[in-house]
Amino acid sequence: MEIIYSNNLSVQDYCRLRRTVEFYDIPEEHVKRALDRSDFIVVATVDDITVGMARIIEDGTQVFVMDVVVDPEYQGNDIGRGLMEKIREYIDSTDYDRMIVNLITDDTKVAFYEKVGYQKEVGMRLWLERS
Repeated sequence: MEIIYSNNLSVQDYCRLRRTVEFYDIPEEHVKRALDRSDFIVVATVDDITVGMARIIEDGTQVFVMDVVVDPEYQGNDIGRGLMEKIREYIDSTDYDRMIVNLITDDTKVAFYEKVGYQKEVGMRLWLERS
């Protein structure tokens, strides 16, 4: 299987990938704004099918890793590791002396992120939702 990494992510592929892992739906206009405001996007494709994605938002002192998703049909093929390596390459290419990299995940993915160098930390989060 040949995995090709690029930086082109459509709104439709973003929404489709999120559905494959049962993330909550986001209106397409919000997705477009999120993608437009991302500092870096990496996409994995196999046979011209988008099978993985990740993006970051950064402000000069911190990076926020967002939306790391690999289609379950393609998990176990090091695609997630490849996405995280591309993110690390981007961060390493910046001119910052010190950078905090933030990532929120659920307990089922902690082992994966630890394998690629992340450490579990205690944090806080506020979910805001309009009904």
